[in-house]
Amino acid sequence: MLSPQAIFVAILGITLLNGFVSPIVPLVFIWSPVWMPEFAPQTPIAILYGTSLIVSLTTLIVSGVPAALLERLTGRRDSDTLSMMVWLGSALLLTMPGLV
Repeated sequence: MLSPQAIFVAILGITLLNGFVSPIVPLVFIWSPVWMPEFAPQTPIAILYGTSLIVSLTTLIVSGVPAALLERLTGRRDSDTLSMMVWLGSALLLTMPGLV
């Protein structure tokens, strides 16, 4: 049986992968003048890294919502293996469009 910490590492890996393969990446890249600070280097590689980070972090947050709802509805006090597996499944579902 995997521990919740090991499952969280897998969740982080999946969300980082989604930051590179998501179909949302070009849209966030185009909107870089809106979110990119003026003092940051305006090179394409810096914008691509920022875009990847934004998509990865958004995937991490959004995929955690079903797990949080499960914990709230079942009255769990701590995250256990089931809630972490729900989080992992949600992250995989969000990553699937980029992998196809």
